[in-house]
Amino acid sequence: MSAGRLAGVHLYAVTDRRVAAAAPGALVGAIAAVVAAAPPGAVAIQVREKDLDGGALLALVRAVVAVARPRGAAVLVNDRLDVALAAGADGVHLPERGLGVVEARTLATRAGAGPGFAIACSRHAADAAVAAGRAGADLVVLGPVWATPSKAGMGAPLGVVAITAARAGLAAAAATATLCAIGGVDDAGRADAACAPPRRRGRRDPRAVDRARSGRRGAGPARRRLVG
Repeated sequence: MSAGRLAGVHLYAVTDRRVAAAAPGALVGAIAAVVAAAPPGAVAIQVREKDLDGGALLALVRAVVAVARPRGAAVLVNDRLDVALAAGADGVHLPERGLGVVEARTLATRAGAGPGFAIACSRHAADAAVAAGRAGADLVVLGPVWATPSKAGMGAPLGVVAITAARAGLAAAAATATLCAIGGVDDAGRADAACAPPRRRGRRDPRAVDRARSGRRGAGPARRRLVG
């Protein structure tokens, strides 16, 4: 990743092979279809397979990097900074209760990661998203925005008002984090919850979002589970 890291991302796809009922090989194929359908740099992939042991996760991440990087798609690993570094991934995604942004950056630098190593994180309130941006996060996922079964235990959805507040707060802080929404985001008129580039409060190019979502013919349910 170059300086600016995840500034061009319009879609942040999160994997879950159990929900997709897919073997690791099938999951890699679904990811390849998604990134092939999108402009270079428009999609980032978070490999979020919490049940895999380190060795299996490392093998999966390396396979994902092999299909995603030639298409300009960044690959981040959920929580496992060690696996992200060992696999040569583009970055790490930190859960809200995981490592802090500053701590993760320090550890990555000590391990030899270059300045392009990206740090993304999850936050569940607008003020927390702004704080993460101030701390140097490259991408902040805020949600759930709308109701979704995978976030049922997290209380009431935040709604678009939280996205608006977080965008304004990040802009006021001159933070360079890309802001993404999660939770109930689908194709039914909810493009405003796609990822917004840093310090841009206007409309994004909707064509990039549509292409990233649609995937190639045959991606079907696996693609929806990948990103949903």
